[in-house]
Amino acid sequence: PYIQDKIQRNWLRPPGSPAGLSCMVTVRLIPGGDVTSVKVIRSSGDPAFDQEVERAVLKASPLPLPNDATLIKHVREIKFHFDPGG
Repeated sequence: PYIQDKIQRNWLRPPGSPAGLSCMVTVRLIPGGDVTSVKVIRSSGDPAFDQEVERAVLKASPLPLPNDATLIKHVREIKFHFDPGG
């Protein structure tokens, strides 16, 4: 939820994009949480919405990582469903 919250704070609904859209993204990270790439793997059907999600992920970098050091080394790629709600 921390990652989604940080991305959502950097996200702006594109003009003309309807409410209710969501997409699935894959994010690649380096140690420290910096984003090296983001890719929409399941589109919302609205290219402007998808591009804004990608922009928001990059702008939110570095992303918050787990406090547990043993988990951090496994966080290289994350997939998540972005749904801004409403």
